[in-house]
Amino acid sequence: MAEKYKDVTIKGQEYRIGKFSAREGAFIIPKVAGILAPIFAPLLKGLDLKQVDKPEDINLKGIDIASILGPLANLKEDDFMYLQDKCLKVCQAKKPVGLIPVLNDNGSFSVAELEDDGMAVLTLMVHTLIHNLAGFFSGSPLAGLLSGIPVINSQS
Repeated sequence: MAEKYKDVTIKGQEYRIGKFSAREGAFIIPKVAGILAPIFAPLLKGLDLKQVDKPEDINLKGIDIASILGPLANLKEDDFMYLQDKCLKVCQAKKPVGLIPVLNDNGSFSVAELEDDGMAVLTLMVHTLIHNLAGFFSGSPLAGLLSGIPVINSQS
């Protein structure tokens, strides 16, 4: 059974990342997979997935980084903001009073330190997507690739 939540620390602040609702996940996950497919395509070109047991079996040498990041550069701002809102709405910050939602109902930050820290917000988004996508690729070598994506957990 998949984890209901995942705890992470970003720049010294602890967060709890939850799952999308079944309805949201059914919409968001295929959309994100569609965005990620062109990113993974160069990694998987000419590869027989039946012969890949673990991510280390995929040769990452000679990969054109520009072709991997290109699809992200073409993401429309509205789509990005929608995805960011959905990701942050399943995140909570661990504070002395307990867990508090990262976003207020009106979309403003309830965690002051996120207001001016784009890298922390992006890191939270990446953790949320990986946590929610892992089950989608269950049983596939891509699941291992997702879990192997390094996510900045800066303490500075």
